[in-house]
Amino acid sequence: MILTKDAFGIKSLIFRKAFKATFKRQSQEIIKNLLREGFVGKEVGIYIHFPFCRGLCPACPYVRYLWDDLLVKSYLRSLKLEISAYRDLLQDLELKITEVHVGGGTPSCLDPKQYKEIIEALGESFSLEGASIGIEANPEDLTEERIYALMEAGVNELSLGVQSFFRENIRLLGRRHSVEDSIDAIENLEGAGFRSVNIDMMYMLPGQTIEDWVEDLRIALEFEPAQITAYPLLVVSYRPMYKMMMERRVQKQPSMREFKKMYYEAINTLEEAGYTQVRYYSFSKIPWEYSTVEKEMTGPLLAFGPGAMGFPGKCEYINTCSVRGYVKSLSRGRLPVAGIREVNKEERGIRWISERLSALELKFEGFKNEFGEEFWDFVKRTGFSKSLFIQRLLGHIKIYSDRIELTKKGLFSRNLGGWAFVLSVPCRIVEEYLRTPWPREVTVP
Repeated sequence: MILTKDAFGIKSLIFRKAFKATFKRQSQEIIKNLLREGFVGKEVGIYIHFPFCRGLCPACPYVRYLWDDLLVKSYLRSLKLEISAYRDLLQDLELKITEVHVGGGTPSCLDPKQYKEIIEALGESFSLEGASIGIEANPEDLTEERIYALMEAGVNELSLGVQSFFRENIRLLGRRHSVEDSIDAIENLEGAGFRSVNIDMMYMLPGQTIEDWVEDLRIALEFEPAQITAYPLLVVSYRPMYKMMMERRVQKQPSMREFKKMYYEAINTLEEAGYTQVRYYSFSKIPWEYSTVEKEMTGPLLAFGPGAMGFPGKCEYINTCSVRGYVKSLSRGRLPVAGIREVNKEERGIRWISERLSALELKFEGFKNEFGEEFWDFVKRTGFSKSLFIQRLLGHIKIYSDRIELTKKGLFSRNLGGWAFVLSVPCRIVEEYLRTPWPREVTVP
């Protein structure tokens, strides 16, 4: 088995048939008008994409390029220009930034002094008071000295890409760090008093057994991180891992039956250790969550950097995936938006419902507060009530007078649906914009 966008059965079919999004290249005037008029709230998240890596992992589906000193410097100058451009465009909207997340790529490659400059640039342009500031990090970058410098710069959350404590898995994934690097990084974070740490763990790896996966989780639990996130290995056709599997240079992934067993073993193992499941893929030991998913799905989210996707609420956009195109656009005083589309209330509502069910519970009062409409009126009007009826019939959800809850049985279905969406929509968008930096139009899936 290979976990591609077509591997999820009915879930894959649903996204191919029932969902369609078309991004168009537009004039700067239209882009700016859509952005200014597109915000659905004052509390906004920011996502910054840092696309550079010291080495390229064969399965990574995101926008990433090998480190180039000159290009990194150009990127950093352009990022500050982009932040300033959005300040000028949106300054009268009185937006308050609640969270900033930097993904990649490998954000931890950057010098902490550069993070201080980025955070200062954000603070000069937007209200950052009380905002959480998180970065994704590779274990080999987190020396004790570097951690203290990141904290001094203002970083207060961190997601650590451990992936596995098995050497053969690390080699297979093409990671540059060692098992010892992961252990040192976790201990350095603990020693520095850095508490808000998520550890990424990966399953459905070629040759991995259920027993291997449980042992990996047990090793992670010995360090008692604040949060553990469990991701399956997703395979996209535009990265080397797909070809490696098709040519049998590496084993294919475990079966769908083993996928299900691995998923529920993760739930049981982590809950027995005192963790609470907060999303279908993440588990927390404290009342905290490292996540950009809520803002990605519901907005408002501003996005900076090459290939970054933003969602103010009434529109959605993607920056060009070309670093040189990104730099050139901003040097000419132009926003680097390669594609943008309008999003209506119906899609926003369905995205909100999907996001809340991904977080295991949906409250009707929350929907009404967000959209000014009764939940059941909305789902009947849009036809989404049929989907809820089928899910209840299958035993995937329970419907109460004030809320809907995901059942234990429904967790794996939501898990499949979530990853089918990631492969069918965001990854497909990235694929198309990697192929052509400024296409006239892109329709997914």
